[in-house]
Amino acid sequence: MKFNRFTVGLIYPIIFLTLFLVCFVYLPAVSKENNKENYLTAIMPNMIDYITEITDLEYKGYPLPTIFIEEEKLICAGAYFEPRDTCDIAGYYDDEKNNIHIRNTPTIYMVEDRFQEVVLIHELVHFLQYHEGVYEQVECRQNLEELAYEVQDKYIDLQGIDPIQKVDGLFAIISSLCPHKHPILFGEH
Repeated sequence: MKFNRFTVGLIYPIIFLTLFLVCFVYLPAVSKENNKENYLTAIMPNMIDYITEITDLEYKGYPLPTIFIEEEKLICAGAYFEPRDTCDIAGYYDDEKNNIHIRNTPTIYMVEDRFQEVVLIHELVHFLQYHEGVYEQVECRQNLEELAYEVQDKYIDLQGIDPIQKVDGLFAIISSLCPHKHPILFGEH
């Protein structure tokens, strides 16, 4: 191909336009998807420090969990043995893969105000409970929720997060009970 003044004059604007589109359209769209996960990953060590300061849990350098922000359907499928399309689960800690899965939108009882941070602090309690062997010390996994809710509520107060993010007291009590000890509450007669 022979270059002349006309073709050279088109090459520079095309290169400039391509660079502009890549830098200001494509890359920000890609990075926005990972922005929340990166932010939550960055604050995770400070959250763990906070948890160890206000509880008896210790952090002994365990590999930090990977955070995934996902749609409701994926959260529900991962949190229940029998997958469902909808649920009111905000997140969960997968101890087998050392992952924390958090919804991309608040549950019906939460609001936008830093809800993913609130879920993360709760799930980090479970992360530490798992590594400290607390899972083996409780009668049932539901008993693990009591401390996680307590830390969650204290974090909300400390950070000045909307108090609507706090767990309802009655819900906290019921969800911390072992189903086999209270079958009538869990529809197991």
